[in-house]
Amino acid sequence: MSKLTVMSCLLLCLSVFLESYLSYIQYTRDFQRQSSERVQQIIDQAALNIDTYLDDLYRLTLSPYRNAGIMKALEEPPGETELEQLEKRRLIENYLDEIMIYPREDILRVSIVTDHIYSSARLPTNLVPDESLEAYDWYKQALASQEYIFVPARNNEFVRSKGSVEVFSVIKQLRSISNTQNILGVIKADANYNAIVEIVDRAEMGWGGGLFILDEYNEFIYASDETHKGTALSALSQDIPNNDNYLYNTSAIPRTNWKIVAVNSVQEMNREAIQTRNRALMFSIGSALVFILLLMIYVRYFLKPLLSIVMLMKEVEIGKLDVTFQSSRRDEMGYLGSAFNRLVKRIGEMLQENTTLVREVYETKLLQQEAQINALFSQIQPHFIFNTLNMISLSIQSGKPDKANQHIHELSKILRSMSQWDKEIPLYKEVDLLHAYLSIQSSRYEGRLSYHIAVDRALERYPVPALLLQPLVENAVLHGCERKKGPTTITVTAEIVQNRVVFAVKDDGQGIDMETLHRLQRKVDGLEEDSGGNGSSSGIGLVNVNQRIKVRYGQEYGLSISSSIHEGTTVVLTIPNMAPKEACDV
Repeated sequence: MSKLTVMSCLLLCLSVFLESYLSYIQYTRDFQRQSSERVQQIIDQAALNIDTYLDDLYRLTLSPYRNAGIMKALEEPPGETELEQLEKRRLIENYLDEIMIYPREDILRVSIVTDHIYSSARLPTNLVPDESLEAYDWYKQALASQEYIFVPARNNEFVRSKGSVEVFSVIKQLRSISNTQNILGVIKADANYNAIVEIVDRAEMGWGGGLFILDEYNEFIYASDETHKGTALSALSQDIPNNDNYLYNTSAIPRTNWKIVAVNSVQEMNREAIQTRNRALMFSIGSALVFILLLMIYVRYFLKPLLSIVMLMKEVEIGKLDVTFQSSRRDEMGYLGSAFNRLVKRIGEMLQENTTLVREVYETKLLQQEAQINALFSQIQPHFIFNTLNMISLSIQSGKPDKANQHIHELSKILRSMSQWDKEIPLYKEVDLLHAYLSIQSSRYEGRLSYHIAVDRALERYPVPALLLQPLVENAVLHGCERKKGPTTITVTAEIVQNRVVFAVKDDGQGIDMETLHRLQRKVDGLEEDSGGNGSSSGIGLVNVNQRIKVRYGQEYGLSISSSIHEGTTVVLTIPNMAPKEACDV
């Protein structure tokens, strides 16, 4: 017992420290990854918004093509008189004035350059000089290409001074509609960077972060934090920029060759995680010390009677049925001892009754009585109890008191259910019994048996006869797992289908051949008498469940069995979905 306590304490302390450390590492990694993904989404969205904004400017340069009068005026040769030239200028500039009514204040000027310069400006400024435009590279590029020309502030003709507005331009070549080979001139839209800055300002970076926009020459167009400018530049010079100090995210704006860079301090991001780790570690240490103290007391108090039961169980295994467990305790151990005494007494009685019951079955041909008695007998088979108690003993001896305690609780549920086989209980209690039974069997088969129980939440309190599904599950364990060398999975489902409650117990064991399946189904349906032989007891359990269903709900309800060799067996049970009523909690 002392070795068990010491080993449990060591394992507990080790698991506490290991869990705290691994949780911290996993938390920080997940947090950094999620933060990086969130920041990447933010800057990608900002890049998309900027790209959309530039696309609006590009579409603005196509607006003359949607006005036939303007295109006609642009295609006509210059007027011979000053009046004709004045009327042409007034027509084109009035159209440009209408464009400038556009509600965005970031567009400062729109110009059309053909034989003359026509423009409309939001502010009085000499944005387009009167001298020859051939001196500007953007003008020559626009005449030579049908693509959009983007002119940053550094290459524009505007004089940049301290406190002045930085202006960039979008330029598009204008061609004649009637003769697309005829170049009429160019259209030029000038805007400031304020709209782009507003788009970036709407991106919420959170605490400890900086957001930057750099042009193709790595000059800053926008910087939310002046202290991290150098860090942002160093991020662009590395192939894999992320390191232990900073977390970088970048996104490109292809139309302008700009880059958006987000910088986050890893130390700032993990500050709360470190505090949480330290608090969790201190709390875990305190909890572990308290748990160790309670464990020592609990193990000493709890396991002493259990060891006595194990010794008595070994005597029962060799056939001595006059043993009795003496205890006045009222907890689980006391209940287990009382159940053990009742079990030993009942085993002796059943050994005497078994011969009489079998004789009565074959003599009187009362299949229903035979099925009920044998089904009840199958619920309390001594070898299952012995195996379970032996497994509890082994768990204790191998230093697994928690596992032993779990099986004790599960066994107590099974033993308690024996007295309720003729009662009606909520479905969730039947499911609890299945969990207890399958958990014990899974441990018994050392992981070779796995199970899954899925019940519609609407059916949790649905009233069903006690021990309705347990014989089906026991049959699946016996014929599905015990006869199969490899792993076996048992699946139990309950759902409402067309005003019926349908239960299904499925295993992926060896399956049943068609002849045996046909004979078993006829025996379950009461069309063929049991001739004995191997497996008859499980068949009687199915017959019992089927007859109980038909007696209670009607002949249209009951069991159906399907199976294939090497693919498993499925038993489907149907009952009516009657008006819900509150099941008694027993």
